[in-house]
Amino acid sequence: MSRQMLGENTFGPENVRAITEGKPVTATMSYGGTIVKAAFFLALTIGFATLGWRAAATVQASSGLWFFLGYLLLIGISIAAVGNPRLAAVAGLLYAVLMGLWMGSISRIYEAYYEGIVGQAVLATVCVFAACLFLYSFRVIRVTGRFVRFVLISLLGIGFMYLVGWLVSLFGIRLNFFYHPSGVGIGISLFIVLIAAFSLILDFASIESGVKSGAPKAFEWYCAFALLSTLVWLYLEVLRLLARTRR
Repeated sequence: MSRQMLGENTFGPENVRAITEGKPVTATMSYGGTIVKAAFFLALTIGFATLGWRAAATVQASSGLWFFLGYLLLIGISIAAVGNPRLAAVAGLLYAVLMGLWMGSISRIYEAYYEGIVGQAVLATVCVFAACLFLYSFRVIRVTGRFVRFVLISLLGIGFMYLVGWLVSLFGIRLNFFYHPSGVGIGISLFIVLIAAFSLILDFASIESGVKSGAPKAFEWYCAFALLSTLVWLYLEVLRLLARTRR
């Protein structure tokens, strides 16, 4: 979802007018401000994840539909923020609360099946984030037009695969190559984790662009929200990958 929030037109005139309501820009976004706001969202997500973890003790495996509906609600919140950047702060708070509860519940269920998997997923996510930040900061990976196109096309393909998988599941059909712990399934999961990591690098590039272009300070909330959504997606995909390797 962060690719919809942070793109080529993120800091364009239309979004700037929407977020400033046509008023002159008196304060611009900074790295420090974005980091503080992203850390706030992340801390809020983790806090509510602990509540979701405790609540999941009574959740049954048959509650998958409710988990899916909750995820659709989270996507709706993200789309609302994309459509109106001024809602980013409020939408980010709501997203952090709901995603924290949802993510904590999912993590508890995974932990019940695979002991220690959540700790491994958290550690792996932190390591991937640090590696991506290092690679981008030292320009080991450069965000070129070809790189952006590759990531965007991959995201589109992943989204289409998820959609098809959900649609056919309504008719009792499962995409075994994707859900089962086969070599193909693990390979696909690993590729998705890689694309999530590349999305982090695109987020870093977009944030840098906003700071250098003197974007309004309110965009710090917008960028923090986008960065949080990528981090959460990365964690969930790492969790899914580890589960497949454990089966």
